[in-house]
Amino acid sequence: MKKFGIAACALVASLGLGMQAHASDAAFGYISGPFGMSNGAVLFFTSGARTTPPACSGPNLERRYALNASTIAGQSQLSVLMTAYAMGKRITIHGTGTCSIWGDTETVDYFAVEE
Repeated sequence: MKKFGIAACALVASLGLGMQAHASDAAFGYISGPFGMSNGAVLFFTSGARTTPPACSGPNLERRYALNASTIAGQSQLSVLMTAYAMGKRITIHGTGTCSIWGDTETVDYFAVEE
């Protein structure tokens, strides 16, 4: 029965039926302060105006987002992010509403580079 309870909780969490996270968006802004962490997290700031960040976002970190560069998908995001940063391009961001990669920083769902 204990295993069933754990599996049911995992299923509810994966379906998003638990507490709803509040994803934020950031308008077009410049990237600053990218830095990598030992777990593969890449944290960076954006100058773009942001909607209300999720509750997990730390104080004075409203403009910070995180990517997971330890995965193939995250490495693809990082490649585009660093190209935009090197070229001085602005990006717009949509977050996941969670701080799953770095405990006080919203994880990036997707972003777009301004042409």
